[in-house]
Amino acid sequence: MSNKKMVISTDGKSILDKLTEQLDLERPFVVQLALAKGIQISKRIPNFTYDKGPNKWTIPDNIIKEENFILFKHLIQNEAQQSINNDQIHRYMIFFIESGLRELTKINLEKTSMEDLKISIL
Repeated sequence: MSNKKMVISTDGKSILDKLTEQLDLERPFVVQLALAKGIQISKRIPNFTYDKGPNKWTIPDNIIKEENFILFKHLIQNEAQQSINNDQIHRYMIFFIESGLRELTKINLEKTSMEDLKISIL
């Protein structure tokens, strides 16, 4: 199993590009890091979405695949406290990626100039 095409907002794409550069990591890894962070900070399954804007970006297929997809699916189902179908999983993944990107940016802005962003994220 793997993710199908998912679309993030214009702002999300901009944040992703900045974080990819600041962390000096590959984009697929930063997407997965944002998804994990978004799930970590969530208090519940969301009931809203981020406005995509005019220049939304499509996350390529298979960025989250096989074991990682199954892991994230189970984490999201645990958050929901119920079984979730694949369409719902993908919608929630998009939300958690967007939330995670914004949280990672917040961490970056709140760290001191001497702190390493990678350590701050932990």
